[in-house]
Amino acid sequence: MTLSVILKKYEANCGSKEVNVIKVDSPVGEIIACADENHLLLVTFEDTKNFEKRFEVIAEECQCKFIEKPNKILESFQSEMKLYFEGKLKSFNVPVRTFGSDFQKEVWEKLLKLPYGSTQSYGDLAKEMGRPSSHSRAVGAACGANAHLIVIPCHRLVASGSKGGFNSGKDRKEWLLNHEKKCSS
Repeated sequence: MTLSVILKKYEANCGSKEVNVIKVDSPVGEIIACADENHLLLVTFEDTKNFEKRFEVIAEECQCKFIEKPNKILESFQSEMKLYFEGKLKSFNVPVRTFGSDFQKEVWEKLLKLPYGSTQSYGDLAKEMGRPSSHSRAVGAACGANAHLIVIPCHRLVASGSKGGFNSGKDRKEWLLNHEKKCSS
């Protein structure tokens, strides 16, 4: 389902709160971002798995209507994203709001601490969280539920012996990892 169709779908059953939506061109495709007046709520691609579900969650949690225009949070995000792709920004400062389980939020907090240009295995992150490495699939599932691609750097988690998955495509993950490696040296 396309962005315009999704926005229309949630137009009818909305509250009075506005959530702004923009599209941002990038070297890895057009990024779609949503924010209210205080937080970045979504960073995704239109071809990401569960694209529509991400909007459904925001609509339910925020009781909002979506407006296609920038706001201050999205303008900050857009500036930071430009710097990221120029190799000049190593971590994002724009405030984010996440929707997920306590476990998912714990994984996302750990991801925010992964250094730019580095990778870590799903199993090692599970161990760092005080869980056995057998929880690596649960960590991977939390990455798949991450609605703030690039900003919460789930692309930095890899499987043992491979790059692992990425809900926006392995080619994008590979590009992001190579970009960060190149810009951190």
